Parts: sequence; C-alpha cells; structure tokens
Amino acid sequence: MSEFGIYLKMIVTSIRAKMEYRLTFVFTFFALVVFYLGQLGVILIMLSKFKSIAGWTIGEIMFLYGLMVFSQGLTTVFFASLNDFESLIINGDFDRFLVRPLDPLTQILSSRFEITSMAHFFIGSTALYFGSTYAEVEWTFFKVMFFPLALLGAVLIQGGIRLAVSAVAFWTLRNRALVHTAVYSSKEMIYYPISIYKLWVQYFLTFLFPLAFVNFYPSHYFLNRGSSDLLFHPVIQFMTPVMGLMVFAAAYAFWKAGIRNYQSAGH
Repeated sequence: MSEFGIYLKMIVTSIRAKMEYRLTFVFTFFALVVFYLGQLGVILIMLSKFKSIAGWTIGEIMFLYGLMVFSQGLTTVFFASLNDFESLIINGDFDRFLVRPLDPLTQILSSRFEITSMAHFFIGSTALYFGSTYAEVEWTFFKVMFFPLALLGAVLIQGGIRLAVSAVAFWTLRNRALVHTAVYSSKEMIYYPISIYKLWVQYFLTFLFPLAFVNFYPSHYFLNRGSSDLLFHPVIQFMTPVMGLMVFAAAYAFWKAGIRNYQSAGH
C-alpha cells in the first residue's frame, strides 16, 4: 500500500470511530451550531442598534464572519489532532509516530479527522450567503477563482498557528494554555473589522499574528470596499494565499526544529 493509501485508511478509520458514537456526533454538531448562532446573534443585535461598525454594514459583517467560520471549519477538519499534542508528548505516545517509516506530522493529522466541523460549514456558508446577498456582492469570474485560494491561505495561516503552538510542547511539554489563547480566544479578534482597533493592534494582526489575512483583507476584494481602511497598498487584499504559505512554512520549520530537540519520555 502506498503512503497516500495508508493516510487515507487512517482518515477513514478516524471517521468510522467518530460515527460509532452517533449521538455524541449529533450533540456536538448542534452544540457548535447553537454556539456560533449565538455569536452571530450578538453581532446582529449590535448592528441593529448601531447600523454599522467602523463603516461596515450588516451584510459586510456577516460576510466577514462567515469567511472566518468557514475557513476555521476547514482548518479544524485537518488540524484538530494538534490541539491535544501535549498529551502525546507527556505520555510518550509521540514515539510511536517517530519509529514508523512515515512522516510524523502527516500521521498525526491523519489520526483525527474532525467531521463535526460540518457545523462550521453550515454556519459559515449561511453567513456568507446572506452576507453576500445583503452586501450585494457581484461574483465575477475572478472573485469566484480567488475565493478557494483565499480559503486555502486562511487555512494555512490558522493551521500554521496550530502547528507552531504544538511545536512549543517539544520544549515546554505543556502548551494547553497557549492553545486556548492562540487557537480559540484569538479568533474573537477577527469577528469584527480590525480597523476598529488601535493602529498597533492592526499591525500586530497583520505582521506578527496575521489573522487579519484570514477574513479582513480578502473581504475587501469580495465586497469592493476599496482601500479606505487598509494599512497599505490595495494589493494586500490578495496576499492571503502568499501569507498562508509563509506562515505554514515558518511553522513547519519550527516543528522540525522541535523534533530535533525532542527527547523521548523514556529518556
């Protein structure tokens, strides 16, 4: 069997294991739907009172939110296994991935395929649809072609962040607090346009922790917002795929350095 066949079999096994507990799957799915509907509801209530946020209308905010949630769903599908990486280090289970003649990272990612992310797709696609409708987005040929590239870049950015946070455990053993901060809590900063923040925060979310490329910058292109609240040249609207490759490449290099530093629990 080829390496690809092995990874595919691991993914199928992970999905089957999830579906053995169908009630848990259904409960988790609806819990996530309710959670994100609650978040979206809070945003809509605020917009019904203030009509716009930093010049962004209700449709534009819904599109911004939908792009974030949908890309997060894709990220969770492929990178969910990294959230509990510290347990693999602490319990010595990471050794099993090292002794196999397969790439350790791909093994870990294939070991847990998170299908409950369908809830993200449901909420994200719904928000994108209504956001596009209310904002009157004109889906030109170039926008349709750029959309999957923007999603890919957003996934690579978020996946790269998860990978870098996981690699920290090679030195510190425990990284759960960092996971909650960098992976879960940080996304709340991009529910709204980053232009509502002070300038230093905008620079932070653009260069040091580039979550703004997940939804804020590409949304400018899809929504035809122009460059009124962009930090730099309008070309930044199209930089999400490039930034995604850069972030993931840097995170993977950090991950490889962590493996070289790794000492088995048996040492």
